[in-house]
Amino acid sequence: MHKLKHLVLNISLGFLFTPQLFAQPANNNYASAVDVTGIINGCSANAAYTTTGGTSDLNAGACWNTTGGVPVYNVWFKFTASVSGQINITIDIGGAKGTQTRTQLALWQSDGTTAVTCNRYTSNGDDVTLGAVTLTTGNVYYISVDAQSSGYQGTFTLCLSDAVDYDYYQGAVTVTGIINSCSADAAYTTTGGTSDKNAGSCWNTTGGVPLYNRWFKFTAT
Repeated sequence: MHKLKHLVLNISLGFLFTPQLFAQPANNNYASAVDVTGIINGCSANAAYTTTGGTSDLNAGACWNTTGGVPVYNVWFKFTASVSGQINITIDIGGAKGTQTRTQLALWQSDGTTAVTCNRYTSNGDDVTLGAVTLTTGNVYYISVDAQSSGYQGTFTLCLSDAVDYDYYQGAVTVTGIINSCSADAAYTTTGGTSDKNAGSCWNTTGGVPLYNRWFKFTAT
């Protein structure tokens, strides 16, 4: 009787301390990228995708800060560019949207290795967005999503639009309506912005180029 109890205890402890294993995501590799053309101007289901269990494939985005400059858990998507020649990609996290943090995001030509653009988190819980305005209508492009290092991988929601936001000149926010007034407090941000077009002639940014500039437009009165 005592031997049986001892055996059961050993089995229980072995179960408790067995490391949890995760299956690789279905879109773990470039070759198995999920086609998300159908959600352009919409979003996936909440927390539909994950980097948990992912492995390194092809290249890291040039702006990523993964250890060794290689991807860690990146997963893949693809889409066919619309007539606008634009795309805006958002990795949405937090709450029901997903558990991933320190997101890194890149857009690639159809070979999966020729970079178009990239962006990454500025703080752990950021929703990361990137855009492009020079896509060729009908061409297929690839998206890779990664987490910065161990402990940050998790689930996320993917959103796509065929119009860029105010990170680009083409997506400038019209502010004619607030002439002689102000926007709401803290309505806009440069956090997460990327470089677009030129720096002002009086700016003192490194290299004389914009860093995180945002765009607005108005009609003169």
